[in-house]
Amino acid sequence: MSLFKSLVSAAVKQVNKVNSFEFVKNNAPNEIGVYIMKLNGKVMYVGRAIENRDGQSTRGLRKRLQEHWRGAGNCKPELYQNRDQLTVTLKVCSSVEEAKRLEGQLIRQYNTVENGWNLRYEEWR
Repeated sequence: MSLFKSLVSAAVKQVNKVNSFEFVKNNAPNEIGVYIMKLNGKVMYVGRAIENRDGQSTRGLRKRLQEHWRGAGNCKPELYQNRDQLTVTLKVCSSVEEAKRLEGQLIRQYNTVENGWNLRYEEWR
């Protein structure tokens, strides 16, 4: 069993692994969840990976992070341009509702709307 998978708690399915974006995008579970991206230690972006997301084919954290890595779809240009300097923390969630709720809480907590990377989340202001 990999180090990454050993961090997943069976009870709450939580992954708290901070690592390079490149490592995480290749090793993240393909499950519903939330991710936090940091640049130079500062939280810059909070996102979620949920199934059937408004016309996207995202099926979990790994695929969503790979989309960001490639700069595909509606990914933020800032994420793509800084991808080699980003670190990522993941939390696997048990439901879409939990992921949405946690994402909103983290956006408010870290005020990522203010820095411009979470612009589409006007409701979190």
